[in-house]
Amino acid sequence: SGPLLDDVRWNQRVQELQKFKEEHGHFKVPKNAEAYKDLYCWLYNNRHHYRKVQKGQKTGRLTSERISKLTAIGFDFGEIFDGGNWGEQTGLEVNAVRWSQRVEELQKFKEDHGHFKVPSNSEEYKALFFWMHTVRQHYSKLQKGEKSGRLTSE
Repeated sequence: SGPLLDDVRWNQRVQELQKFKEEHGHFKVPKNAEAYKDLYCWLYNNRHHYRKVQKGQKTGRLTSERISKLTAIGFDFGEIFDGGNWGEQTGLEVNAVRWSQRVEELQKFKEDHGHFKVPSNSEEYKALFFWMHTVRQHYSKLQKGEKSGRLTSE
């Protein structure tokens, strides 16, 4: 398996990911679905390598061209990956964008429903629910005077 074959396989996975997005409306490939096991692993590895790149570490697997290809199809490396787990921080700018997107989502939810009680059992609002849950946890820590590396008073 040479570099050319590696590129072919990588591009095939990008096409698979694009197809998944078209079918499901998002990039949140399920961890435990047999049909998507390989795609999930590939995506997990790319996120891992992206975090290394963000920290200035070398990784020959995820080049700037590959990052551009993924972002060109709308993929967000900073998106919450496993339900409500935040994972490692992927860079302040990514977190700021993600925060703004979630706040806008929450504002729209409030406009549509008249309240902020995001349902926990709704597929449509699953990511927003987990985000709200996590924000509340970090807010609670701040209120108690504990450190919360994710949430600031701003």
